[in-house]
Amino acid sequence: MHAFNSFDAFMGRFHSYVGNLVGLSIGLFAISISLDLFLRLFGLGNLPGVQEIIEYVLFAGVFLAAPWVLRLGGHVRVDLILSGLPLRIARRMEWALDILGFAICLTLIWFGSINLSQAYAYQSLQMKYFNVPEWWLLTVFVVSFVLLSVEFLSRLLRGGTAPKDSQAHSGGL
Repeated sequence: MHAFNSFDAFMGRFHSYVGNLVGLSIGLFAISISLDLFLRLFGLGNLPGVQEIIEYVLFAGVFLAAPWVLRLGGHVRVDLILSGLPLRIARRMEWALDILGFAICLTLIWFGSINLSQAYAYQSLQMKYFNVPEWWLLTVFVVSFVLLSVEFLSRLLRGGTAPKDSQAHSGGL
């Protein structure tokens, strides 16, 4: 169990780091949008492609921060139902939901990997202001669900709860 605790602590630090990067990126969104609007307002040009960059970074941020939110127990939950059940049944339901979440993640990893390999093989592109290879976006998707599946397994080993020191891993957001 010591190996799991060390791994779990490492993942907590990793998720906290990712969460802080996502928070920083959101702050940079506000600055870049304001700067773009300022430049346009005074006829000084604009920041070409800034909206598209924000779109892609937001996509990556939402997916990569999801395991951190799950770890902290900040995801959408049905606590109203669980709080009305006897503790033993609520724990079993929490366990079943973690297994279901794990199974869903594995399914999304499978299909995401298939689409990732096809996008890479065909060199599919998202063509807007920038031409972005679709496999880059699908890599974020697959990595996110790998991290989510690891977190669901960790929740099962922790007994369906966030780690006791989750406040220490919540970062500065």
